[in-house]
Amino acid sequence: MNIPVILTTGLAVGFAHAATIAHRYSFEPGSELVDSVGGNTGVLNNGATVSGGALQLAGLGTSTNANHMGFTTPIDIGGDFGASGVTIESWYTDNNTGTWGKLFQFGNNSAGQELAWTHTRGNGQQTGVDRDGAKLLGEQITPNTQHHLVVSVSSDGNLNTWVDGIQKLTNVDTNDLSNVTTDFEAIGATSWGDPGMNGTVDEFRIWSGELSAADVASNFAAGPGVVIPEPSGMLLSLAAGGLIVFRRRR
Repeated sequence: MNIPVILTTGLAVGFAHAATIAHRYSFEPGSELVDSVGGNTGVLNNGATVSGGALQLAGLGTSTNANHMGFTTPIDIGGDFGASGVTIESWYTDNNTGTWGKLFQFGNNSAGQELAWTHTRGNGQQTGVDRDGAKLLGEQITPNTQHHLVVSVSSDGNLNTWVDGIQKLTNVDTNDLSNVTTDFEAIGATSWGDPGMNGTVDEFRIWSGELSAADVASNFAAGPGVVIPEPSGMLLSLAAGGLIVFRRRR
């Protein structure tokens, strides 16, 4: 029996993302609070609403009583992502929330047990990440404008942050990600005495692992609401005499 033999001059294997999507909230009509990947349905609290394909936050209340979206079961950044690292990705608009107001918080009020994004801090009105204490960007991110945010933290606490595809924090050393607790988890509110967020969230994603700079650039260019590869999505290219075969699941 003759067995065909294929000779190849090159072999390239690449994955669409080193990270895999774990939770995704797109707030689309008909599936407003659905986590289309992880099945962890969002829960509206204290005046938060969903309309027009976005989470609507009116700046109501303070601390845990502020308007926010919680989750049916804990996201558990430390427990579920402590070994793999985590990336928080969102498209959001801050409509002048006010000093110390935050887009999200996971954890508690102790430095090293928190992961949060503060729109405007008291320190010169700077924006920053709360991760083992304040990690400031040196500027305030413009309010009343939609922004693409990516915050990645490795298992050992290496922090990177991008806004609108531009890296703002690079390899900032924090403590182990496994220290982040489940004491309070929310989009739009915190367990500090901060005002509730005033603004909108068009998409909110949590990745297991760290997105690369190239991934961030691709996602920023694609925009919110774009169908992203499934966790098992893979790009396999075989180059042989001009033949290229692609396999990608969506």
